Amino acid sequence: MTEINNNSERSRCGFLLSDNGTANSPTSNVTDSGQPSFNYDLEIFRLCQHYINTKNHQGLALIARQKGLPPFLRFKIWPIVLKHHPFVLNPFIQPDSGSGLASQDLNEDKLKADIDKDLSKYLQRLSFSGPVDLSNNSEVGKDIFDILEDSIFRFVKKWGKIIKYNQALSWIALGLAEWFPPIPHTHWVLVGRDLKYHNSCVKNLFDDYSNYIHNIDGLDNYLHDLISDEEINNMNFHDVYERLVLVLLHTPEDSYKDKIISPSTINKKILPINGGTIEERVSFFIYCFRKLLPELSSYFQEEHILNKFGSHDDEWLIWWLKWCGSKVWSRLDRGRIWDLLFGWRMQNKKKSNEYYMEKMELTPEILDRLGPYTFWSVSDEKDEVMLSTYRRSSSFKDLIHELNTSQSSSSNSPTSTSPSNSLDNSSSHYAYESEQGAPIMDTSSSSSLVETSIPFSKLDPHVELIFVALALLKSKENTLMELDQHEIRQFLSRLPTKSLSLSAKYGSLIPDKDGQIISNDSVDNRKIDFMDNIINEAGELWRKWLWSEMIDDK
Repeated sequence: MTEINNNSERSRCGFLLSDNGTANSPTSNVTDSGQPSFNYDLEIFRLCQHYINTKNHQGLALIARQKGLPPFLRFKIWPIVLKHHPFVLNPFIQPDSGSGLASQDLNEDKLKADIDKDLSKYLQRLSFSGPVDLSNNSEVGKDIFDILEDSIFRFVKKWGKIIKYNQALSWIALGLAEWFPPIPHTHWVLVGRDLKYHNSCVKNLFDDYSNYIHNIDGLDNYLHDLISDEEINNMNFHDVYERLVLVLLHTPEDSYKDKIISPSTINKKILPINGGTIEERVSFFIYCFRKLLPELSSYFQEEHILNKFGSHDDEWLIWWLKWCGSKVWSRLDRGRIWDLLFGWRMQNKKKSNEYYMEKMELTPEILDRLGPYTFWSVSDEKDEVMLSTYRRSSSFKDLIHELNTSQSSSSNSPTSTSPSNSLDNSSSHYAYESEQGAPIMDTSSSSSLVETSIPFSKLDPHVELIFVALALLKSKENTLMELDQHEIRQFLSRLPTKSLSLSAKYGSLIPDKDGQIISNDSVDNRKIDFMDNIINEAGELWRKWLWSEMIDDK
């Protein structure tokens, strides 16, 4: 633990202290009804524990992208999946213009002052949600912020020739510290803005999920052992933070080179698979937004939202797409979306399906519980009738082919940052057409196909994020269309959490008869977390976009 000077002029974090100077758990300040919703399949949870104990990074990534991780286990799982993430094994960050400064030219004092100022903004935002005593010195709180400052500073010193310091780098560190305890072998994390912990910016990571934890025998002791464990993972906060930034800010190197050659060209037939620069992704988002949500898009145009991109007026979109929800999304929602990004993996064509089944100890029943890949798409092998309607057109044929490359196709390393040849649509199941003209899932054939297929990723993860962002907008469409320009931008810069209490409106939910779903909700306060619905809706929007492009392309 970093030594703290008690006479330091900085006073960043108010924290409840006991008489002996140690940190008290803020549990007493949180009502049971204030706990976030969390419902999880017990069998998947047990498998997740097994993967942690065996350090099975492939299995953990599979659960992360398919179901999301148990939030109170992210502190142990995120370091593992980030360490083996393809964007960490083969990193590339889009260089900032004019960022080629030599490390010796870096003004370290100014950099530290900027980081310190930006970290302090976190507490200012917390104070808007409730009283936070900023004058109350806390050894724990100060130590956490010192670790954050040091981690950001070290990252900028190492990568400063490529990217300049931006306040978002501090917000990414703050977002990580809401799930990963910066102080080794402790359970103290930052509170976030979802729940109110009066007079404190720090809380026990496990308090929010105490109902769930107490419902599983031995889980208390297991979590206690994980806190002190160094064998499964011994990465410190800086190591995890650096890998996190490499994943969030990754840009395919080929896309960056193409941008230099032809900066105004965006190929929407290639970008979904290969990814692109942030400029390309923003343009693609706006294109999809106008096509998929025309009423909301028209209203945004009337209110001059996204009409003149490039100014600070609509920087919320950069926070959504480039910085992956840092600062602007709630802790709970961002955690689930980051699970999706961190779990992104493509199949290595040199490895058979049986290899992965054995490696991850999967059974058809487990795969059925995990479900198909969220962004599944048209299969050119299983849906000959439907595909025949657009095969005459060549422009989207290549995209569909890439999304359905057979296992016998040319191999591509799973660590590649250009994954256009490593896709296998092994979980695409269709009925031919919905009432809206878009393809829908054929559930009658899903079980037999799921038994022999593992849901690997097909799209670029930042393209997946684009459709998640569109799904979030769609979920708030009615609210947004009642707001004016200023209110819209303010709302999207501080998006409310998607967890909703159902106790008053719907009463108690139907219990799980099989006892396989363990809930964090209390008996009198049933909730539902809509983030899984948002991610599923993102998959539907992807298929709707792809279908409309195929129709338009005839």
